Amino acid sequence: MNRYRCLLLALALAAGAAFAQQPQPPGKTTEQQARSYVASAFMTGAAPLIMSDDANVSPALRQRLGLAPDANSRAVYQAIVTLTGGKPVQVRRASPEELVMAQAPSAPEKPAFALEAGDMTLILQYDLERDNIAFAGQPGAAAVAAPVVAPPPPQRVEEPPPPPAPPVAAPTPPPPAPKAEQPVLQTVEPQLPRAAKPSPPPVAAVARPAPPPPQQRAEPRLRPDGPCAIKPVMSDQDLVNCGATPR
Repeated sequence: MNRYRCLLLALALAAGAAFAQQPQPPGKTTEQQARSYVASAFMTGAAPLIMSDDANVSPALRQRLGLAPDANSRAVYQAIVTLTGGKPVQVRRASPEELVMAQAPSAPEKPAFALEAGDMTLILQYDLERDNIAFAGQPGAAAVAAPVVAPPPPQRVEEPPPPPAPPVAAPTPPPPAPKAEQPVLQTVEPQLPRAAKPSPPPVAAVARPAPPPPQQRAEPRLRPDGPCAIKPVMSDQDLVNCGATPR
């Protein structure tokens, strides 16, 4: 880093000496020349006259540099060199947004440069007629009028209590055993017995006389009384004689 810084310093000094020996053309400084002056002035830390005596410094940058309200241009230059010392310096054209954030005055005839050294960026407005810096500011920073108050610690949000557990239903007692029914005593009043009607005597069955058995004629049984003679018409005796039994 030291060798790199020495090399840049030597190149800046050589360029400044060569530029001083050359005859300056009539007219104002060009924008390219102004960019080179700014780079060499804050790399070497040996050109305090690059800051105009009435240079406008934004309140935010004065607070960053720790300058008093009545600090002159040399004090401003030395404070900026303290921040850029030992860091690679780059100078580029500032964007319109950076000019607005740095609260630079509206001056279209004055080119604005962004000086970058490490993590620091400064906005410098260059007066080409007077050949010095007319404004210095810091983009993205605002002047703090009151001490910064630390935000209150986050309050602990109490978690809502868990919902109560549903009540446990008590066990249903068994139904009482049915009581034995007490016998109902009834009072029976005595009643007079009713006279029973005499039932009619049973009708005796009239016995019918059995029919007399058929009378059989007592006829004498025929016996054979002679030889068997076959006849056209045979009587019972003939049949018996032939060995037949008559009906």
